[in-house]
Amino acid sequence: MIKGTFILSIILNIIYAVISVLINPILGLIMLVFAFLYVLCYFFWRSRIPFAKVVLKTVTSNNRINSDAVGYVIYVFLIFSLYFTSQVINNVVHVTIAGVFATYYFRGVHEPGTNKIEVDVKNPTIKSFNRAITTSFGSICFGSLLIAIVSTLRVLANQTKNEAAEDDNYLLCLIACCVECILSCIEDGIEYFNVYAFTEVAIYGKSYCQAAKDTWTLCKARGIEAIINDNIIGNVLGIGAIAVGSLTAVVTCFVAKVFSLGLLDNGKLSNEVIIIFGLIGFIIGCLSFSVVAQVINSGVATTFVCLCEDPDALRQTKPELWEKVRDTYPSIVY
Repeated sequence: MIKGTFILSIILNIIYAVISVLINPILGLIMLVFAFLYVLCYFFWRSRIPFAKVVLKTVTSNNRINSDAVGYVIYVFLIFSLYFTSQVINNVVHVTIAGVFATYYFRGVHEPGTNKIEVDVKNPTIKSFNRAITTSFGSICFGSLLIAIVSTLRVLANQTKNEAAEDDNYLLCLIACCVECILSCIEDGIEYFNVYAFTEVAIYGKSYCQAAKDTWTLCKARGIEAIINDNIIGNVLGIGAIAVGSLTAVVTCFVAKVFSLGLLDNGKLSNEVIIIFGLIGFIIGCLSFSVVAQVINSGVATTFVCLCEDPDALRQTKPELWEKVRDTYPSIVY
């Protein structure tokens, strides 16, 4: 393998040099020189190949001994990468949407007598997305890192609990179960906290640490109200997801039934297959509605933060909405 890969590298270098000559003669000549030097290296380094062979063989042999440890490290890294990447993507989306709603709150003008809202900022979504992936991206990554670490530790605690249960190690299983429960509570708390922290980042362009401090101040002043508000609206979105999923399932089953009766030449679909189609339709419907729910959740959080931070801005830009907010929730405007 050592000799074969070395020779293959020489051949690839020569091919690359020939292609470079056709594109740029000067660059091609330089690459030919490097290819020639690599050929010389093979002849000068042949005496070291036996030693490299011993080292490679020793390492690969020991790798069987350490395969569990190496595999465990890779497993942890993959879990962390999965959580971190998904958190970054979700938070970029949230910050983008929150920036759009903040633009509507501070810069939107309601035309009297109509339902039309004019925003005096061109392409607010694109500009909000640009801020999310540039000036606010460091804050997004830092906040995502915290939740990714906690999520990874929770998964490891769950795995330890399952392995301890299989080995009848009940003490370790109990400890791991308690640790998993604590980490799960911390994970849920940070995720909920991050929604409002990243909303502060989207609205004012703050760093994550400053946004976290301001969010904590907001939670101490209006935390219970935010939770109540989120739960009330969350019920609507939850039932909405079920309704859309159910409607999608019914339509899917109906289409499958019609398809099986009128369009199939080799018979009809069984009821079990139609039910499976319906379940798939239900899942697709719920996932589709989750996109809408994400927008609504981000908009609700942004509007709540804007009202708490600067209620007077709403009175200037949308006086009719201001009156409705003051009538339904007078304490938030004082």
